[in-house]
Amino acid sequence: MNLAMKYAIILFAAVFFLSACGGISGMASKKSLVSEELHETANLLSALKNKNNELKTFKGTGKVTFWEKGKKGLISDVAWVGSEPDKIRIAMRSLSGQPVVSFACDGMWLYFVSHTDQRFYKKPSKNSTLKKFISIPIKSRDIVSILAGRIPVVKHDSVTIKKNRSKDGYVLVLKKDWENVIEKIYLDETRTNVRKLEMFNLNGLLLYRAEFIRMQNINVLLVPSRLFFSGANGDSFQFDINRYWADVSILPSTFVLTPAP
Repeated sequence: MNLAMKYAIILFAAVFFLSACGGISGMASKKSLVSEELHETANLLSALKNKNNELKTFKGTGKVTFWEKGKKGLISDVAWVGSEPDKIRIAMRSLSGQPVVSFACDGMWLYFVSHTDQRFYKKPSKNSTLKKFISIPIKSRDIVSILAGRIPVVKHDSVTIKKNRSKDGYVLVLKKDWENVIEKIYLDETRTNVRKLEMFNLNGLLLYRAEFIRMQNINVLLVPSRLFFSGANGDSFQFDINRYWADVSILPSTFVLTPAP
């Protein structure tokens, strides 16, 4: 073998070795980026889920406005008390002060009282939603979390983060069985503040959307002062929170309703 051929073989081997190293390095770098993203999304999700974690009980007053298929309807004074993880009681009164409806959940049962026609309902709360009462299929546990300034996070198999195409900021996308989107959480550019969340069923159909329109500081806690909820059927309602009390004392019997005498 002449000298020129030896140099050619050595040069070819060097080029092959360097290109292989570059490919391995690129793969390692890409794997490292994926690992970092998974770690970041896990931390983000944990922070959102545990926000205001020290807040166990609360109550508030304000107004609620309902829209049916986009048409503005009932406006009512509203008061509520909540206790982690799923106890809630909400009472609505007409603007003249007359009781309209009340509903509650004590963790075991859902209760509903219509004061205008003396109707009373009671059903197990497990896997139940408030659709019968407010026409939007939202769970009492989710309402408690949202009013406490936390984000309800459903059980999922994977989560990714991506840029929001329609607006600035980011979107956390949670999936079940690795392909079915079951929740989306919309964040601002800082990835610390939630703008809205969307819940879906396993068929990808929207269950409800909750938007954090305005927030307020109560005892160094960041909690909502205006919330907007909407469903796939076009119905929606808005909470305007005038007063908010954190860490209040609440009797368990508060979350139990009985039929009107």
